[in-house]
Parts: sequence; structure tokens; C-alpha cells
Amino acid sequence: MSNEDRIFLTKPLKPVAVLRSKRRIAVGVASLASLAIAGTALFIWEPWVDRSPFTARSYSPLGADMFVDTGDGSCRAEGVAAREKLLGEDKRVLATGSSQGGEILSSEYGDLAGHCFAYTEFTGVPAGEDAYFVVSGERLYTADGDELGPVETAEASLRESMSEAKKHWENFQEPAD
Repeated sequence: MSNEDRIFLTKPLKPVAVLRSKRRIAVGVASLASLAIAGTALFIWEPWVDRSPFTARSYSPLGADMFVDTGDGSCRAEGVAAREKLLGEDKRVLATGSSQGGEILSSEYGDLAGHCFAYTEFTGVPAGEDAYFVVSGERLYTADGDELGPVETAEASLRESMSEAKKHWENFQEPAD
């Protein structure tokens, strides 16, 4: 054989490196698409959010005309103030409850001394809502006559014990008019 180059009459094949790089690009694009789909599914499903039902408690200090003193340091809301609804983020009713009880606040609670620190218990509340709203059967108004609407409540506050909730009200001072 001579040292001459061979002449091929067929079309030359593409180099193997080009074929491998195209294959790698296709595999990479497919992998990224799979990750995007999986990420979107996890974002929508949110498996890390605990959605199991829990018993929620809403706490509020009540003035003398809104509670009944049972005589042993405990109290309960009376009448319309005893009924409340717990709404979800989209304002649908998640649970209804009535006043379960409460405690008469001592002098360490400042201007709230002698008020009833009552709670309403809601059972079977679905967890994982972004916002909760407690709506009272009693319509409350500001000094200007504006109606107070439902206030957004976090799930953590609905899971608080009475002693934890009372700490927020220590040394409470009524605003000066």
C-alpha cells in the first residue's frame, strides 16, 4: 500500500463529537423541562404545609357589659358576643364556635384589670390557610362610629395557649382621647 490518501466516494460522516454534543443538549433540555414540571407541581401541592385539622382558640378581653362573672375567677362571654365564626382567607366559614370560658384579669393587666379574658374554641379548623378571620356575633364600632371589621389572625395565634395569649395584654394602657 502506498502512502496516498484514500478517496471515498460516499458522503463523509459527521464527527462523533458533534453527535455527542447534540445528544447532551437534548438530554439537558429534557432534564430542565422535567425539573420545571416537578417544581411547579410541588409549588402548587405544597406537601410541606400541615393541613391536618386542629382546635383553634380566639382570645379577647371583654368589658363588664359583655361577660358573666361566675364568681370563682372565671367568666364567659354572654349573649351575642359568645358566638363567633372563623373565616378562611377567601372569607368562607371554616368553623363556628361559642365562648368556652375565660379568666378575670388581675391588676397586672393595667386598664384591663377586672375585664374577662375570654376564649372561643373552634374544632376541626383546616390548617395551612394563609389568613384566618374571626367574626363576632357582636358588631363593634370605633369612637368615630366606624364598624370594626374582622381582623386577620395568623395560625400561630390560633394555636396559642391562654397563658401565651395573656402575655400580649400585660400592662395594657387605654389610649388617651
